[in-house]
Amino acid sequence: MARRLPCPDSMTSIGALTLTLLLVATPSIAIAADSTTDGTRRQIRTTDARLRRLLEEGLRTSPTFRTLVARLQASDVVVYLRCDGDFTSSTDGRLTFVSTAGGYRYVVVRMARLPRERQIAIMAHELRHAVEIADAPEVVDGHSLAREYKRIGYVNRRTELPGIAFDSQAAVQAGFQVLRELLDGEDD
Repeated sequence: MARRLPCPDSMTSIGALTLTLLLVATPSIAIAADSTTDGTRRQIRTTDARLRRLLEEGLRTSPTFRTLVARLQASDVVVYLRCDGDFTSSTDGRLTFVSTAGGYRYVVVRMARLPRERQIAIMAHELRHAVEIADAPEVVDGHSLAREYKRIGYVNRRTELPGIAFDSQAAVQAGFQVLRELLDGEDD
């Protein structure tokens, strides 16, 4: 649930190369990741079939999840969802700012593989962070993201990932609310 921001001095040439490759591959990833023919979810992209199903389930069952997605669809923030397996015992998801290009701001959300309801709740938590970025047009890189989270959030000291991790109460609440909505929907 924490957001990991890279330390500016720690960007290696491999990291820079990876970022460059991601930006070059963005158009082809976007086409492959668009899970709908009408493009209604162009702002949230994934090539992972399981994450695509969980995204659809969140949209079907949670009004809070639908609100987050609608807010992102109306924004200049593009979110790439990835499942990276297990992170640590204390971190189930993280958002990283990738780039600003062509009038869009790109972020990557990485999540651990978790049980269905919990992974949708973590996805909602991270999508709430993406909405926070959408609401702050001054966030255009890792440095400005760190400044914004110093203003609206707090340092999450429970993570074992390297660097500084930020979180926000709004994202924590969004994750719990979506989890409640998912569990309440199972009672019907």
